[in-house]
Amino acid sequence: VSEDVCTHLPWEKVVERAIAGGADCIQLREKRLTERDMLRRAKRLVEICRTHRATSIINDRPDLAVLAGADGVHIGQTDLHVRDVRKLVGFNLLIGISTSNIEIAREAAEAGADYMGVGPMFPSSTKPKDDLSGPEYLREYLADPITSRVPHLAISGINLASIPLLIAVGAKGIAVSSAVCKQESPEIAARQLLEALAPTGLEPVATVA
Repeated sequence: VSEDVCTHLPWEKVVERAIAGGADCIQLREKRLTERDMLRRAKRLVEICRTHRATSIINDRPDLAVLAGADGVHIGQTDLHVRDVRKLVGFNLLIGISTSNIEIAREAAEAGADYMGVGPMFPSSTKPKDDLSGPEYLREYLADPITSRVPHLAISGINLASIPLLIAVGAKGIAVSSAVCKQESPEIAARQLLEALAPTGLEPVATVA
């Protein structure tokens, strides 16, 4: 969730209603806030998630994740290495990492990542990428003996129309932003995504940015 993506409601309301619709994990992604404001917002996210029994993840900043009492931190390829983040947070926080190919994913798995974002699957208005990994990368991830043991979330450009393509290659979880945060009813949007996944018995959707 990012305030800029929340079109119809304040970000707190979007989070609460997304969780009510079934989202089990919320990632806070803000690029424009000062460190103090980001920490305040992270603490507020943690408060909301604890109240509604959802997992809270802070993007990019392991230090703020620790200070806010979050459940985890999500990093990218230009952030600290998984091993360095682990030195900072120990095993008290989950560490997630975005990956775009099997080599990066294998390295992250061997470094001890708790889960991985796998993508980008499709074009995204929230976080545009020049190159798409596509569903074939997810298929490769799930077939690899090293990466397949690490939980995954398919990421980027995912909506109701694209979920069948992900199910076809074996997706067990998804991460979305605009598909929930930009909707007039985040609760209905999250529930519809869950229902699209329900026939496979998969885990609830994670609403992240």
